[in-house]
Amino acid sequence: MSANDSSSADLPEPADAAAFVREAETAVRRVAVQGSASASAWLTGLAAASAMYLFALGWYQRSDETQILALSIAFAAVLGVLSVVHLRRMGAASLGFSRRFGFAVGGWGAAFAVSLTVGLLLFPGAPVYFALAAIATAAPPMWGSVRELVVVRG
Repeated sequence: MSANDSSSADLPEPADAAAFVREAETAVRRVAVQGSASASAWLTGLAAASAMYLFALGWYQRSDETQILALSIAFAAVLGVLSVVHLRRMGAASLGFSRRFGFAVGGWGAAFAVSLTVGLLLFPGAPVYFALAAIATAAPPMWGSVRELVVVRG
């Protein structure tokens, strides 16, 4: 018996190897879809929480510090719960996930920062402005959520 004979005994038959490859591809796809669903749920929650926060903020004047602080703490708590529930379930991600997620969260951050700064400095207590800001701020994470589902699930 030569060295080649013993190593070829350890190799699976071609049909078995093809089955193993299909099984691995299925597992990778399943893990990516599950991770995609968690990321999509988190982005949707971020969009909804941000929109509700900005919309509610529009009803307060700058002097309503206690109410604004309570609203801000509740918003931070909701984001914390969303992160604990959804982001910890991200086992693996699909190709291009980091770029899509980065654009969605980066777009949200920019829109949120501009909306909050302009609203609190120039339009405090202006529900119409904050309603429009809520829609503008929710758009990037909603786009990211839908995009993630479309790309991964096809």
